[in-house]
Amino acid sequence: MTGCEKNTPQPAAGVETGKLKLVANYHLDVKEPSGLTFNADKSALFTVSDNTNNVFEMDLEGNIIKKLPFKGDDLEGICFNRKTGELAIVEERKREVVILNGDGNEKQRFVIDIPANVQNKGLEGIAYNSNNSSYYIVNEANPGLLCVWNPERGILEETGLKFASDYSGIYVDAGISTVWVVSDESKTLYKCNYKMEPVKQYMLDDYKYEGVAVDDDNNLVYLVNDASSQLVIYKLEN
Repeated sequence: MTGCEKNTPQPAAGVETGKLKLVANYHLDVKEPSGLTFNADKSALFTVSDNTNNVFEMDLEGNIIKKLPFKGDDLEGICFNRKTGELAIVEERKREVVILNGDGNEKQRFVIDIPANVQNKGLEGIAYNSNNSSYYIVNEANPGLLCVWNPERGILEETGLKFASDYSGIYVDAGISTVWVVSDESKTLYKCNYKMEPVKQYMLDDYKYEGVAVDDDNNLVYLVNDASSQLVIYKLEN
């Protein structure tokens, strides 16, 4: 998709704009990658394919380590739960979260009861917050929404989101109480507090970034692009 097909995105008013430096760009042997998360020690990444509906583990240069046995339906987001060693995946159109065990097989499945005004504008990203033992789920648009959810207690909190055109990926860094959100249509990465207020924004080079994971120890941002099937790594410069 080219820039002429959409209105040029504008930075969010009143939010500081930071700088990114391109570190690396790797082609992925994954069609339409969507969603990104680290493994337990940040030595590898997991992503899902919105095309084949498979789950992949890959190294930090995008080389496929293995394809997990689970095959889903309209996969859009993925996160790793360090407390349990499980993966959680969102299926957009079904509005469901699927929990995979350590072997990559389905363990549990949950319906997330949030508005479904447009079928293909549903659950788009998921992240785990170890500070409150809850999952943070973003609804792409119509409405833009953050849902804080726990498998035992259900939906704990809902927050309407209005700082971007859509919301295509999410990552929680519990160590610094930060939520990272990437927007495909706004071509922007947002650094937010737990109230989902953007405190900094980083303009991206293209549309269709649909997964993000941030290594705060090394100031590195990992992004996957759905359209180009690429893993792109940036350095956070400020």
